[in-house]
Amino acid sequence: STPLGLRTPMGSASSSLNDLGEAREKVLSVKLDKVMDSVSGQTVMDPKGYLTDLNSMQLKSDADIADIKKARLLLKSVITTNPKHPPGWIAATRLEELAGKIIAARELIAQGCKHCPNSEDVWLEAARLEKPANAKAVLAKAVKQMPHSVRLWLDAMNRETEKEMKATVLRKALEFIPNSVRLWKEAVSLEDEGNARIL
Repeated sequence: STPLGLRTPMGSASSSLNDLGEAREKVLSVKLDKVMDSVSGQTVMDPKGYLTDLNSMQLKSDADIADIKKARLLLKSVITTNPKHPPGWIAATRLEELAGKIIAARELIAQGCKHCPNSEDVWLEAARLEKPANAKAVLAKAVKQMPHSVRLWLDAMNRETEKEMKATVLRKALEFIPNSVRLWKEAVSLEDEGNARIL
């Protein structure tokens, strides 16, 4: 093993990517085992449920638990050796979510936001895991950090329930990104016919 001081950045990055790949493979195999159902020799899988129904999954067997523990160790290694790598934080967070540890998942992604403050995906993952009121606070921090991110502004707008608040978020977004066609389309769609023409 190469002493830590003599390790090249490229070597560290490739081992980090290998660890991430191994961990993702373990998590994927656990997920696939849970969502697959054999019907007359064919495999049937709900593609939406595969990603969205993680909370309803229960880990039952010792093998599942062992796989989760191994993946957790690999992902911890990934985020420790390369803390500026957003996919590592997201994968570690989703593993904790899969294991039913939502508080640990929230804490992990909050660390990810600190280490990768310019990653839309990390901020969006943090908002997704939070309760609605807290998600708005997360997105408020996110748009302060990345005011030119259309995806963050749209997510913030979509979390508002009142039409007036949605319009307020979009107007604020358009102050930072006045050339965004997507934001303008959303803003126009919220207005009545007279105001839409003015916009």
